[in-house]
Amino acid sequence: MAGQDTIPDIMVGDFQMESSEGFDELMYELGVNIFTRKIGNSLYPLQQIRTQDGEITVETLTSFKNTKIVFKLGTAFEEYTADGRYTQTVATVEGDKLVKIQTPDASTGYHTTQEVREFKEDGAVMMLILTIPAKPEIVCTRLYKRVEQQQPAQ
Repeated sequence: MAGQDTIPDIMVGDFQMESSEGFDELMYELGVNIFTRKIGNSLYPLQQIRTQDGEITVETLTSFKNTKIVFKLGTAFEEYTADGRYTQTVATVEGDKLVKIQTPDASTGYHTTQEVREFKEDGAVMMLILTIPAKPEIVCTRLYKRVEQQQPAQ
């Protein structure tokens, strides 16, 4: 679906994390310290995905830290990731997947990462698969389920 400028309706909504595998290993490879990893492993984020006027917003809400990104499909944007990297990120839609490639400046020594949000069961389930392309053995899989939309935080 090259050239697509918006996400399908099944990708819009609120998704609560139910389970996570491989997150600690991923954070370790990204250089996240042990204290932050322990906190991160104990959280069950709510992801709110919205679209308006060709822009997509992904908010990740936890009791520890909230993140928000706003972007257009196929257009590079600067992202400050939850693990503390500045990256040039490009997002695309590939069928029922929202794919983000996060590329840090090569001089930083940080890894490029890929986030794939795969929507299943007509959007009732979102699988978030986080990988480091240079280290294919590192895979984090997080299962989210759709929940009733929450009001935006003020």
